[in-house]
Amino acid sequence: MMNIKQLFIATCLFSVLIFTFYLFSNSNTGPTEAELLLRDFRPLNEEVARLERLLEYEREKLRRVQAQVDEYIRINRVQFEKSHIIKGSVGGWPEAIGVLVFVCNRADAIRDHIQKLINFRKNPDLFPIIVSQDCDNEEVAQVVKSFGSQVHYVKHLSGEKANINIPSQHRHYVSYYRISRHYKLGLDHVFNELGLGTVIITEDDLDIAPDFFDYFSGTRWLLDSDKSLYCVSAWNDNGKVNFIDRAANDLLYRSDFFPGLGWMMTKELWQELGSIWPLGFWDDWIRDPSIRKGRSCIRPEIPRTAMTNYGKKGASKGLFFDRYLKQITLNESPMNFSRIPLNYLLKQNYDEPFIDRIYRLPKMSVEEVISKTIHPEGLGLVVRIEYASMPEYTEIARKLHIMIDTKAGVPRTAYRGVVTCFINGVRIYIAPKDPEKWEGYDPKWEPPPISEDRD
Repeated sequence: MMNIKQLFIATCLFSVLIFTFYLFSNSNTGPTEAELLLRDFRPLNEEVARLERLLEYEREKLRRVQAQVDEYIRINRVQFEKSHIIKGSVGGWPEAIGVLVFVCNRADAIRDHIQKLINFRKNPDLFPIIVSQDCDNEEVAQVVKSFGSQVHYVKHLSGEKANINIPSQHRHYVSYYRISRHYKLGLDHVFNELGLGTVIITEDDLDIAPDFFDYFSGTRWLLDSDKSLYCVSAWNDNGKVNFIDRAANDLLYRSDFFPGLGWMMTKELWQELGSIWPLGFWDDWIRDPSIRKGRSCIRPEIPRTAMTNYGKKGASKGLFFDRYLKQITLNESPMNFSRIPLNYLLKQNYDEPFIDRIYRLPKMSVEEVISKTIHPEGLGLVVRIEYASMPEYTEIARKLHIMIDTKAGVPRTAYRGVVTCFINGVRIYIAPKDPEKWEGYDPKWEPPPISEDRD
């Protein structure tokens, strides 16, 4: 009897024999069944090929439609972004900004100043130069007129001939009253007669950096976008070469101290201040809390204006000139501020990170910091020195050799009570002891007089 394995082998052999007989018997009797089958599928294959071509055509149409949709989205996105870009925040301020130069009787000074402005000015239409003179100095008048159509010259009645009301106790400050009157005349002229919306104010004894115009053009939009700002200044009161980071040519700050000395204001501000402009000491007046109203200015790490030697013969009789003013250094590496984001300077973006960063820094005494500045291991260090009172702040500033004086209780360059400087690679922040308990500036505070022989 056959077992299962034998039965399986026999079945396989029988199947092979039958298949072989079938092939032999049909080898010469016409097309094979496989050929017939292929012949039956040929129309179907042709239909499949046609449908594939049609599908590829439709895919190409879809790609073209998608490209049109993408282009439509791109164009509308660009238009949307353009319509939502803050005016002047990209590419610089699009409207004319007047450069108002005040001059009295220094012919050489005004010649040098105008020539420097013209040399660095890229577009005369965007930065018209207006020279305002109140003194009866014919040599100055001829110098200004020699520049022809490159400047707009306006001559006012001399302060010596004007009937200026000067308090008897201020008779020896007559120059400051004439200057204040001149400022009002000049600003009235550019805003009310020339119709400009913005002005940069300079004086004939100032030097300017190569990127002076880019600085003001790039920052102008901030004055419209942030009403807690009322000016942009090119000056840093602690801008001596050994107090600044020369590599930080793009670094700007908010400051509660009005710096002046090359600064920008808007017509809107003049409409607020023009009718109440003071008879004298306009710069101290604009720093008064009742006028400042908690507003701030923008200032640079590296100054875009500096004082020429002509400044020693000004109304202040050279006050601070040798010790501070003549040592202010100009930026030498131009930065186009219209091409970098400055949103960080807006109050809502600035204050909290500013305070948070400072009070996370290591705290040191002024003596410890001075030690770090004279040793190589201090390079790159960022530290905080705290003060609990203005006398303590004054002593710290004196030891660091930065300016100690204040106006309306505000230390020079201060913001939220914080003053910064950069000494031998060490970034220093002098800050109130407790920011949450800081009560603001004391307008009555005045530091002790500066002694020139004190170190």
